[in-house]
Amino acid sequence: MQNNQHPTSTMCMLKLKDVINKCQISRSTIYDKLDQKSKRYDPDFPKPRKLGMNSVAWVENEVEQWLKNLPYH
Repeated sequence: MQNNQHPTSTMCMLKLKDVINKCQISRSTIYDKLDQKSKRYDPDFPKPRKLGMNSVAWVENEVEQWLKNLPYH
């Protein structure tokens, strides 16, 4: 009998407050980075994931990768 074990990885999610703290940018700047009509739009900024009807969160690894790719980091 073969024992197939797959490593389990957990996806950590960040609420808006956590993204604000981790990125050191304001709520409005985050939403500007997501808005294609904004001067501050950033197509590389991680998109939030819908958790429920009124709740979104960002994947922590995606936020960290975005931060690593910033020119001043």
